[in-house]
Amino acid sequence: MSTVKDLINRHFEGHQPATIALEVAVAILGAQYLVSLVEPGEILPRLDRAKWTLVRKLFSSIVRDKVVKAADAIKYPALAGDEPTTRIPSHGMKADDVVEKALVLHHGLDVDYRKGTLSGAVYHGGDAHTMMVNRVMEIFQWSNPLHVDVFGAPRKMEAEIVAMVLKMYNGDARPGSCGALTSGGTESIGMAMKSYRDWGRSRGITSPSIVAPVTAHPAFDKACAYYGLRLIKVPVGASGRVDPVELESYIRYDTIAIVGSAPTFPHGTVDPIKELSQIAVAHNVGLHVDCCLGSFIMPFLEKAGFPGHVVDFRLPGVTTISCDTHKYGFAPKGTSVIMYANSKLREYQFFACSMWPGGIYCSPGASGSKAGNVIAGTWAAMLAMGEDGYIESCRSIVSARIKMTDAIQSLPFLHLLGTPSASVFGFSSNVIDIYVLSDQLKARGWALNPLQFPGGLQFSVTLLQAQEGVADRFVADICELGGALYTAAMKDAAEGRPQKIGAQGGTLYGSQQRVSDRSILDDVMRVYLDGYYSTGAVVTK
Repeated sequence: MSTVKDLINRHFEGHQPATIALEVAVAILGAQYLVSLVEPGEILPRLDRAKWTLVRKLFSSIVRDKVVKAADAIKYPALAGDEPTTRIPSHGMKADDVVEKALVLHHGLDVDYRKGTLSGAVYHGGDAHTMMVNRVMEIFQWSNPLHVDVFGAPRKMEAEIVAMVLKMYNGDARPGSCGALTSGGTESIGMAMKSYRDWGRSRGITSPSIVAPVTAHPAFDKACAYYGLRLIKVPVGASGRVDPVELESYIRYDTIAIVGSAPTFPHGTVDPIKELSQIAVAHNVGLHVDCCLGSFIMPFLEKAGFPGHVVDFRLPGVTTISCDTHKYGFAPKGTSVIMYANSKLREYQFFACSMWPGGIYCSPGASGSKAGNVIAGTWAAMLAMGEDGYIESCRSIVSARIKMTDAIQSLPFLHLLGTPSASVFGFSSNVIDIYVLSDQLKARGWALNPLQFPGGLQFSVTLLQAQEGVADRFVADICELGGALYTAAMKDAAEGRPQKIGAQGGTLYGSQQRVSDRSILDDVMRVYLDGYYSTGAVVTK
């Protein structure tokens, strides 16, 4: 009987060495590709994408027509009688007239956030804090730390912001930990992913992958799209937390980093960061902890009297952390901090160009020029709040969240999604249409974030909901409106008319979840974004 060795020898008998090497290389690449097709979570998505690609090619004109019609149904607001400004005025306007025009637009088109009915968006809103921040920002109105030799103060402030946030996330536990200021959470996450990509390339990984739970923020999708990374998504169960054992099974030969959130945006649950840290160490990959939303809440939970979570540099596997200062840090939009376990990893974020005829150029991140006034406002907010102020705001905000979630848990027609432990929560219903409830809440001024897979509503509780009476008003409204929907649903069920709810219901958000080809919705959103820059918006106010 021939051995494997004999079969191989006979196969390559008479072949040139170059031919043999080429056939072996092709075989290896082919095997690698076949393995990628059957990796966890890949088979069905690949088949589904292939199916819908074929359908869209066959019916491209019909699909495009439907996409345009769907996007046209979503309009941006404008004011009746307002003439859009589409060219620079021939003659400059008087200062008072410019301010008056701005106030007309502000009062006519912006929602009054001070009522506390918005989920997230504005996190402090207090008049005294706003006035103080504005005073400091006015001093640095024209500053740009890109010109560090001219604007030394914003540079110093920027470094101090990073140092303070690092201290808050126990950077002392990791000697050499460092960071950088960015324009927001999306840039912080993007810079971390770009740094991991280049770190992976230095190890010979030319096409790296990132493994993240499906609940991770879309900023990871955007970063991977921008920087040519493959994002592998791990399903999450009813707990809202990723199973670390399952996440580990998705790690591949080309994985450079894994992701955990503290907390997740949809449900407010905290991923098992300690277990993810152990996995990262075992596989020699990075671990990014997304604390953009947890920012100045997670570090102060225990000091505010609530159960805490270790999600920072005290864990040996944590290599990067993103923290938004413009959320619960009560800084002006947009600033965020990306933290690194060591300066070597941060170096992959930096950009330098020494061959430009205009001189030597370098910048620490994606942006070149930066608004020094926003940096100064962030620095001022942190100094003014102090640790005691952040502890008290954490106590007030989380207490308001607990009041809301306790009420929801007591209702027979609503339930929480996952187990929130900070300032954010999500809820849904198996009895009433949660999107109908959302529409009714919106009519009373509440602006919550709709969720999908499963359908639900999300609330990022801020200091504005901690105002006296706001949380109580929210509880009263969901009891009244939800109670009426529940009564109607029970009556329909008793009379043999079961309702279609959530993803099966007739609301816009419910019906879109039944669209199997999600790329169609991506197209709708792109057309919608195209309209963002249109000055001919439909008059709705």
